[in-house]
Amino acid sequence: MKNLSILLAAILFSFAACKPKPTDQQTATEARASFELIQLWESDTVFKTPESVLYSPDQNILYVSNINSGPGEKDGNGFISTMGTAGNIIQPEWVTGLSAPKGMGIYGTDLFVSDIDELVIIDIPEARIKEKIKIEGAGFLNDVAVSADGKVYVSDSNTGKIHVYENGKVTEWITEGLSRPNGLFVEKERILLASSESSDLKILDASTGSFQTVTQDIGHGDGVEYTGYEGYYLVSDWSGEIFLIAPDFSSKSLLNTRDQKINSADIGMNPEDHVVYVPTFFDNRVVAYTLKLEED
Repeated sequence: MKNLSILLAAILFSFAACKPKPTDQQTATEARASFELIQLWESDTVFKTPESVLYSPDQNILYVSNINSGPGEKDGNGFISTMGTAGNIIQPEWVTGLSAPKGMGIYGTDLFVSDIDELVIIDIPEARIKEKIKIEGAGFLNDVAVSADGKVYVSDSNTGKIHVYENGKVTEWITEGLSRPNGLFVEKERILLASSESSDLKILDASTGSFQTVTQDIGHGDGVEYTGYEGYYLVSDWSGEIFLIAPDFSSKSLLNTRDQKINSADIGMNPEDHVVYVPTFFDNRVVAYTLKLEED
């Protein structure tokens, strides 16, 4: 019996030795990773159904897409606003002539905007629409995200597809298996996707298009942003909640404005200063919060 006990102890020690151990940096991060959102400012109710906020680090300004009616109506009264990072309005109607603009992304001097069934390209220096690209079969184009090499990814919530615009051509990239895809965040080898109907976060392989679900139960997924803290992301639930996604893909609610009937649509983020910008949709404001890391 004694020999058997010694043998079992040796086996357990062997398994423990083979188990991957977290690095000192990972251990320290996990030990001190306690976050909270602290409000910095809120705009007046000057916007008209603001759906998305995009932070431009090169210009240090914010672009705000205004639907200004129903989100699927082709009425031509949607527009883009510009505002400062302190909450001041620069140009309330910087570019007009859209219908229901939603997600935005920047590449070079171009601002790409989804608009129901079109991808709109805006010349930033000239503040004008230079092209509207019709996407055949599109039902409800939603978020936009741009890769470092200029690929423009566009989610279509109604058809469950992801389109890619590259070198002047639009192609269907992912056509099956998604349930109202919305928020996109592009990295070098993967893309993070928040979906509203399946209420989850998926990781898409940027080269193959294969995907897996990594986080569930995060509401009507709308915007996805990197926080500036390694491995941590924010996902907004359109209904009025913001979730922190940890490196192990667990989630924690940091903000909940459902009871006040204040939405949190497609968020923008300044990762360097850890500031998130929340468009409140029917509430017609943009609210800024700093993401504070409380160290133990």
